[in-house]
Amino acid sequence: MPSIVGGFDIHRKQLTFDYLGTVAGEVRRGQITPADRGHLRSWLAQLENPQDAAFAAEACTGWRYVTEELARAGCAGAPSGAGGHRGRPRAQEACQNGPGGCAAAA
Repeated sequence: MPSIVGGFDIHRKQLTFDYLGTVAGEVRRGQITPADRGHLRSWLAQLENPQDAAFAAEACTGWRYVTEELARAGCAGAPSGAGGHRGRPRAQEACQNGPGGCAAAA
């Protein structure tokens, strides 16, 4: 079991994180600003043992660079499917109902 288990919520201007240190039972929350590779890389470098950490990243715009930096640091990381629970936008549903549906949705 990893010694750190957590997740990232990805926003345009910041990354919000929560994680649990499983050894000591400590919970940490915070933000990484601005939300870019360099600041994330610096934050990951502060982890005591990044090879023994696992994080999930919200599967939205920006998740790819977050998981790439997690892998670069040696952390386990994967996008989560949180965005899939919101359902499909109505325009997509209309387009799937046939050509007339797309015109009606536009």
